Amino acid sequence: MLLKVTSSLAQGAPAPAPPPDPDYQEVRVVVPRAISLVTDVAKVLTSRDSKKDKIQDLVDRRRARSEKQDQSITITIPKNKLTRTLGLVD
Repeated sequence: MLLKVTSSLAQGAPAPAPPPDPDYQEVRVVVPRAISLVTDVAKVLTSRDSKKDKIQDLVDRRRARSEKQDQSITITIPKNKLTRTLGLVD
């Protein structure tokens, strides 16, 4: 009985997040509201989640950004000689 309980708990736990790739660095960039709107629209339109209404999802995203006043996007930059020379990565 104890074995069944522990195995069901292990299956219910979410998988741990993968470690960040050492060859890439994530950078958050503050952008104007128009650019964050364009990125939100692109993410909603290209999402494959058919369970959600795309218009409602876009409205929810914009409302959350307005409440947090967060107008930044995350960019993943590869760590290579060029990006190090430009000073984009450590």
